[in-house]
Amino acid sequence: MKRAIIISLYFLLIIRCFGQAPRLKSIIYDFDGLDIAQTDLPDGDYNNFDLTYKIVANPITASDVLGDRVLELDLNWTSGKGEFGKGITKYIELDVSSDRFNFYCYNPLSNYASAVVDVTITEDDNANNVYDASFDDKWNKTINIPQSSVWQLITVSLSALLDINTGGNGIFDAGYTGNRGKVFTIGLTFRKSISASSPEKYFIDMLCFSQGALPTGNTILDLPLKSAEDYCRLGSLAYRSPADSVPNEIESLFPSVNKLRYINIFMPYAHSGTVASAFPGISLQRLLNNGYTPIITWEMMYTAFPPLDPVQPNLNQLTTGFFDAYIDTFADKVRLYSDTILIRLFHEFDGNWYPWATAVNNQDPNDLILAFRYIVDRFRARGTTNVKWIWSPNSSPSPNAAYNWLVNAYPGDNYVDIVATSIYNHSLQGVPPWRSFRSVLAESYYYLTNYFPNKPFFICETACRERYATEFSGSQTKAEWICQMDKDLQSYFSKTRALIFLSTNKQHDWRINSSVAALEALSICLWEDTYYTELPLTVSDLQNPDLYKIYPNPFTNEINIAIEALPGSKTSYMGKVYDIMGKEVGDYIINEKMAIGNSLSAGVYILELKKEGYSKKIKIIKQ
Repeated sequence: MKRAIIISLYFLLIIRCFGQAPRLKSIIYDFDGLDIAQTDLPDGDYNNFDLTYKIVANPITASDVLGDRVLELDLNWTSGKGEFGKGITKYIELDVSSDRFNFYCYNPLSNYASAVVDVTITEDDNANNVYDASFDDKWNKTINIPQSSVWQLITVSLSALLDINTGGNGIFDAGYTGNRGKVFTIGLTFRKSISASSPEKYFIDMLCFSQGALPTGNTILDLPLKSAEDYCRLGSLAYRSPADSVPNEIESLFPSVNKLRYINIFMPYAHSGTVASAFPGISLQRLLNNGYTPIITWEMMYTAFPPLDPVQPNLNQLTTGFFDAYIDTFADKVRLYSDTILIRLFHEFDGNWYPWATAVNNQDPNDLILAFRYIVDRFRARGTTNVKWIWSPNSSPSPNAAYNWLVNAYPGDNYVDIVATSIYNHSLQGVPPWRSFRSVLAESYYYLTNYFPNKPFFICETACRERYATEFSGSQTKAEWICQMDKDLQSYFSKTRALIFLSTNKQHDWRINSSVAALEALSICLWEDTYYTELPLTVSDLQNPDLYKIYPNPFTNEINIAIEALPGSKTSYMGKVYDIMGKEVGDYIINEKMAIGNSLSAGVYILELKKEGYSKKIKIIKQ
């Protein structure tokens, strides 16, 4: 047998002391949203020998990590073993020196003994996309899971796996980079203990890979904690003309005013014909005047033709100067805007549905890099510097090929200001499989925030469909999906700085008000949460402790500010209140305790506390 890799004690010490923080990396299954009693799982499940399985309600109290759906494994012990697994056949960039495979398991006290489980991973060495015992590796680790009255988090370091197959190169080398390959399957094989004399049940959930230990909160069933400086802004896609009509039609749906920050506008090269002629206009300036930040999702295509029609532009035409006059005129118009706008260029390039996709441009990510830089350089040459550039791959590549790894298509820090992605549940036609927000986002979030940590991360498109009448009525709803998304954004994905909704009826009913329940969920779980509205913390916020409490918030008549000064000391703060447009509406001196709010009308305000260079801003809501 061969060990996956031998790591020196010194290197382990370096990783522990100076390595990156533990992070969720890829989710294999989390079972959220699946139907009770469902046995046909999405995306390649399988079973062997004595094991059958089905989706059941969490037999122990649901938690934010595991939710209310888990997988029950039923073992009849006819032959003495049973396997549950998933066929993956995809690239996942894994690092054997730091990464771990994790899952949660509940082995009830009603079973007879510890569960003996073989964790098995097969991975590619000869790049033929099929597991072949003569050429590929099969990795295994046998573990024991004690009986318990609670869920247990099981973690297997990839460096602890043993190669139990004589084929392959004896190195766990799954990943996009270098001469590496795909992960084929992940399996859990339960073996009968000597004392077992009748069928047994086990329960599993949240099968995933992590960088280091799987991040958790105060307990293994609590979500990871966000940092004090984390926040996320809200936005909406604009499908109407003029685009500045969108904010009101979204904001008017909610009882309290929470001004959107970003308005994402799709703009092709041409709305008709094959001459690039579409330019930004006065509607963007109106958005800027009203305090919004416009995003132009600039599409290199002619909308009168199918996206992959041969008449569509390609990246080579762009870099050889065919569109220079159009690009220059576009840049000149943008330069006239009074403030910075964002341009999202070649979005979802790692899909295969747009004419700028890597898949249809020589399968060469360098073509996209050159085109991205070409446009940015022409803008700069025209003196158009009031632009921040967004580089936005899809949440998963299509196809999942080595050439199509998003990291390989990065134009460089000097050309990219923001990294982003798109998240949908789910954009396929018909009644597509239900997927949790967490499972769709995990891999792209890891790659984008790990490889480009100095760039803000945005979700430039997101939407969830409603359930259809043919689906199981007791499964997770769109409303529940939205509120779970909120929890995941403030834990696993807390470096997300913008969440921009698609609100339209397209492949599915993506509207944020597609149902009363969906609108109410978005209102309570996001719109009214200060995490999505509070102003960014200043440097002084990070250097000074909080010396006050504000309560209640939201409030009806009065809001209290209690100063928590050092014992025996006296202190006071200057307090200012601003409306949502930034206009000052109140000025107070706050001593040991001060009540404000009687003079304010119902609405959303920003309270600022200041003292000797210390400044803290927080959203307050008067009902």
